[in-house]
Amino acid sequence: MKYVRYSYKQNVSYGSLKNDAITPLSEAPWGVDCIALDESIPLHNVVLKAPCLPGKVVCIALNYPGITGASAVDQEPLVFLKPSSSVIGPNEKIINPFKGVNVWGESELAIVIGKTLKNVGSIEAKNGIFGYCCANDVSASNLGERDHHLARSKAADTFCVLGPWVDTEFVPKSQTIQGYHNDILLREDKLSARFFKDVDLIKWLSSWMTLEPGDVVLTGAPSRMREREFLQCGDNFRVLIEGLGELSNNYV
Repeated sequence: MKYVRYSYKQNVSYGSLKNDAITPLSEAPWGVDCIALDESIPLHNVVLKAPCLPGKVVCIALNYPGITGASAVDQEPLVFLKPSSSVIGPNEKIINPFKGVNVWGESELAIVIGKTLKNVGSIEAKNGIFGYCCANDVSASNLGERDHHLARSKAADTFCVLGPWVDTEFVPKSQTIQGYHNDILLREDKLSARFFKDVDLIKWLSSWMTLEPGDVVLTGAPSRMREREFLQCGDNFRVLIEGLGELSNNYV
């Protein structure tokens, strides 16, 4: 099932999506009291928003071969955080608050958490994954290499794009993940190439951080196929994940 968060008649709601029609929900689909309402709204009548409002976005770096500094022999993932205020949805504008600083997009697979997870085993970790969506980990240059925790480079408003929906039936295997800058393919790999897979990531994260319903885990960007392209005013960045969806945003 695909789940969306959408704006309709000045209200923002959650809903399930099937055959280009949305069935509104009483609350977020991972909520214990969530029920479907007796209504149907055509998809073309709504504006899609980020499909969830995470309390936190936990991001995994260096998780694909070919990324500078990445290695299959690393003992544990490299992690940074993005705040909920950085989250936007499909077709919303990416805005750079840093004058004269280069910004770029990174295509990623996002895990949406459906249960409270703490010190879980493999079965609990697997069952705690609500679904998946596309993500763009927007990033700014780390001037002077001073931003050791990547807060300035990664956590600005509009720097975490999620959407267009959460798919609970998607199973990551060898599907292709791509990132396009103005229709130029910049990043590409197979989801199976990731060093740290989903269940192992969730188990490890939950050993020292409580994951809560609606939280998001970004699982890393594939390596570049060509030199990095920086976003310029009017540019577009698209994330495509085979069998999951497409996420597109312009930079202003």
